[in-house]
Amino acid sequence: MKIFLKIATVIIVIATLTISCDSSQSLQKYYVDSKENNEFISVDLPSSILQLKDQEASEEVKNTLKTIKKVNFLALQLTETNKELFASEKEKVKQILKNPKYKQLMRMNGGKGNVSINYLGEEDAIDEVIIFGSDNSKGFALVRVIGEKMNPSDIMKISQQIKLDGDSNQLQQLEGLMKSIN
Repeated sequence: MKIFLKIATVIIVIATLTISCDSSQSLQKYYVDSKENNEFISVDLPSSILQLKDQEASEEVKNTLKTIKKVNFLALQLTETNKELFASEKEKVKQILKNPKYKQLMRMNGGKGNVSINYLGEEDAIDEVIIFGSDNSKGFALVRVIGEKMNPSDIMKISQQIKLDGDSNQLQQLEGLMKSIN
């Protein structure tokens, strides 16, 4: 019995060390690190600020909105002075999203830009949707929609019906960025 306990302890210690020594950066850590860099625009939106444009939306749409907890928005606008930063940060995000825990839902490639949509969780019960869009002449944006047991098709349906409610400085900054990217 003592030998079994010693072997079990060694296995647990090795497994713990293996898991904790994972050197790959998580998306959460990337967000936190990037918020400290003044080159990035970062906005965190609680679900309470997301409202439907049409108050007569179906119960299905309203229930889907309730599964969203918050939305994180991170963007790096490309300028003449930050081209190297843009290239290295874009590559960091791509490497993070190559982790097998991020399952790809959709990818679109266009002339200068690309958009990929990935998720964490199960296909019918998603916990996080990650939208990464980049344009080689404008910059990139990374959006995390964090929720609980979200349905991807329902999320796509309501994306056109959501409006932002509020007048905060962060929302004005986000609106300004979106206008400059268009």
